[in-house]
Amino acid sequence: MAHAPLPLGWPRRLANRIALASSLQLLVVAGSFGALSFLLGRQSGLGTAELYRQNASVVDLSTQLSRKLNSPIWINQLNLIWLQQRPQRQGDMAALSERFATQMRVFPVDYINFGGADGRFLGVERSRDGDLLLNEDSPRSGRGSMAIYRLGPNGERGPLLERIPGMSATHQEAWYVDTARAGKPLWSSIYGWEDQPEVFSIAYNAPLYGPDRRLQGVVGVDMVLTQLSSWLQGVWRNRSGLALIVEPNGALVASSDPKGILLRHGSAVRRANLTEVGSPVAQALQRHFFIPSGTGKLRLRPGALSPGAAPQRAGVAGRSLTLAATPWGRQEGLNWLLLTALEVGPDVAAAERASLWALLSATAALVTVAVLINRQIRTLLQPLGQLQQASSQLVDLLRSGQGVQGAQPFHSGLSRAAGEELAALDQAIGDLVEQYNRLTQNLQDAQARERFRDAQALALLKDKLRSSLQAAAVAHEINQPLSVLLLTSQMLLKQPLPEPLQQQLHSIQTEAKRVVDTIEQMRALLRNVQTEHQPLNLRDVALSALLYARSSGLVAAPIDSDALEQETIPAWIQGDAAQIQIALVNLLRNAAEAIPQGRPAWIALTLRAEPEAWCLEVADNGPGLPQGLLEQTPLTTTKASGSGLGLFVVHTTMDNHHGRLETATSTRGGALLRLRFPARPVP
Repeated sequence: MAHAPLPLGWPRRLANRIALASSLQLLVVAGSFGALSFLLGRQSGLGTAELYRQNASVVDLSTQLSRKLNSPIWINQLNLIWLQQRPQRQGDMAALSERFATQMRVFPVDYINFGGADGRFLGVERSRDGDLLLNEDSPRSGRGSMAIYRLGPNGERGPLLERIPGMSATHQEAWYVDTARAGKPLWSSIYGWEDQPEVFSIAYNAPLYGPDRRLQGVVGVDMVLTQLSSWLQGVWRNRSGLALIVEPNGALVASSDPKGILLRHGSAVRRANLTEVGSPVAQALQRHFFIPSGTGKLRLRPGALSPGAAPQRAGVAGRSLTLAATPWGRQEGLNWLLLTALEVGPDVAAAERASLWALLSATAALVTVAVLINRQIRTLLQPLGQLQQASSQLVDLLRSGQGVQGAQPFHSGLSRAAGEELAALDQAIGDLVEQYNRLTQNLQDAQARERFRDAQALALLKDKLRSSLQAAAVAHEINQPLSVLLLTSQMLLKQPLPEPLQQQLHSIQTEAKRVVDTIEQMRALLRNVQTEHQPLNLRDVALSALLYARSSGLVAAPIDSDALEQETIPAWIQGDAAQIQIALVNLLRNAAEAIPQGRPAWIALTLRAEPEAWCLEVADNGPGLPQGLLEQTPLTTTKASGSGLGLFVVHTTMDNHHGRLETATSTRGGALLRLRFPARPVP
């Protein structure tokens, strides 16, 4: 058989080609993902450094905010002690003005005030240009209105700048009301000033009680929100990003970008919510840490403040930012959140871009390997397709029952490039066809001459079969390449192949199994020629055949054998146990294959005693057998893909044991086959 020359350097063995191609593919994939792993590890290290930088920024901001808000607490404590030491100072507006002005020059606060229970009020305010102003509503300045004075360098009252009428009797603002209700020092809620509604602040206040425990007044220190935002802007000025102080409902307290903290609608001024800030960075913070509450405000996203939660990464307007939300102020009685968005460093951004390119490269490598594997599989399956086509021709010849005597020797047209294994398999299939043609012709010659069923015809048939014992050796040689074919097809079926290739491999595997089954049937016929009769318990022989049929997977359908297994009376006959087991397994397998798919299968195996005989019965609920099947030509079958050898083996087995094979209809409408063996006395 001539073969085309191999390409230079290409392995001769198919296994070596697969190993070489797989190694190259693994090298490409491993190299790509090795580079990806290196870059990801580098990015992880830079990411850890970036996380430390983010945490350091948050800790620094939290520390400075605590320091700033400690000033009102210290001032309040000092003023409370100062007033308690000399209660008459509560009515000395000049002394209060001088003390508050001195403290304003020393501490970074925006407002210090005292409000009496009788409505007296005095406060020192820091104006936007840095001047100190005195706000007074007392008998000295005239009750019922707020008089605004400029303070001198020593805290003395200067000229009157403005008078605001319509003040409430006791200045019912949050700084006074919250403190009087609580009866202890605390931070008030954020509120707008009565005399300046456009100013919002938060105040730390303490109640002042007399000896009779009656409230005499409230002393407080304010932090104006706009001034707090200016302070936050200064703290965050060396960082690229945004820092916000918000309440849990999204209301803004302060921002490192002070614009938009307060919103004006006509003459009314109110604080903005995070949903109303147009900054893309602020919107990113909102999306990551808040969800709408249904009332126009926000509520925290579940798990947003979980302990140990890592900062989140987000891309905003082409910038890569690290977002974090940190609770703050619970120990001080404030329920605030520090929201920070810090732009990542250039090294981290470069590492992320490099990792992205590495990931894309690794993906491209995988796609390339997949294409190479697909091409390799198609190259391997091309000669297998030729073998499949040749095998289909062999199957057609087997189905026709005419053999192929006189035809040209089998040749699939494979070249040497197909691999040594497939070339050897091609040669083995050719030898198989040649040997099988001879055997088929011999059987056809025997069938043509022997059409009668008397003893002389059976003897002639046995002589013909004995002369063909050489087929057993041929079957052994045929099984070797068939095993290679089956193993190769099974290995390829485990690969992720396209559907058409899967179907071709299944076809090759199925037809190869059919050739194996045919050879096994022929070996069974040869076994019938070499008969060795001895006393047998037919019940034990039937149970052994039943066990083999179940355990080997030849019969997947359930078999009803309760009566056979429960009875213990021996059924003695004279015969060959191997022949009887082969015949019985053939009947059980035929019964299982005859039952249509989708119909609940029922197969029964029974053994009963008759006068001078033992009768084995195999029944099923399939379509049944046609009338006169046993009288037809040997090797006749009712199955589309059958050869008829199975029933022929059973028939010759019963002839060898001087028994009879009978067919009938089962109680469930299927086939019923009876094997009657002459009974033997108890040995």
